[in-house]
Order: sequence, then C-alpha cells, then structure tokens
Amino acid sequence: MSKYLITIFIFSPSFIFGQNTDSLQTFKTKIEMEIKVRSLLNRHIKLNKETGLIGWRLQIFSDTDREKAQKRRKQFLLDFPEISAYLTHKEPYFKVTIGDFYTKLQAKKVKNEIRKKYNSYIVPSEILIYD
Repeated sequence: MSKYLITIFIFSPSFIFGQNTDSLQTFKTKIEMEIKVRSLLNRHIKLNKETGLIGWRLQIFSDTDREKAQKRRKQFLLDFPEISAYLTHKEPYFKVTIGDFYTKLQAKKVKNEIRKKYNSYIVPSEILIYD
C-alpha cells in the first residue's frame, strides 16, 4: 500500500506542472516551395473553387408552372431577405431551393425558423461557397 502512495506522490507533481501556457500560443509557419509546386497548388485551389462542394439546401416549392415558382421565390425573398433563394428547372419541374448550408444541422435550424410560412424539405445540392 505504501508503495502505491509513494509512486502516486512522486509522479503527481509532474502531471500538475506538465503543461504550460506557452504551448497554447499559435505561430505562423511559412512554407517555401518551388515555383512549379506553387503553380500546381494554385491550380488545384482554383479548380476546386469553381466546382463547389456538396452541401444542403431547403426545397420550398416544386411545380410544372414557372410563373408560380417565380412568385414563390419572390415572396420568400420578401419574407426572408437574408436567405438566398434559387429557381432551378429539371424537366418537367421548376423548383425553388433556399440557402447554402455546409451541414444538415444548419439546414434544419433554418427549416425550423421558416416552418410557419413554408413547408420545406432538406435536399443535398452542389453549392458554391466562397470564403
């Protein structure tokens, strides 16, 4: 029993003082690379920005009548001007989708906010988001 207490007594101060606040600072690192590598990296970044990513949108309307879809989109933009709205056509339907969400959770939050005025469905979508 005393062996365990001595072991705990000897090693416990090292756990208490094992971390210091100097390790919490952030540092900037400069990466030096050849010109060809830099050009390939820039090309990769450019290509990925143009294609977008798979995110989430809310679909609030789907119908074969374009005018109805445009009216619904305009009405939505009047009700919620801070949320972007899109009109897309995929034969034979015109669909109105809203938002550009990285995660499904973000889409669910907005869905709950607009629930009183609009029925909506969460749909995966290719979206372009520029930071």
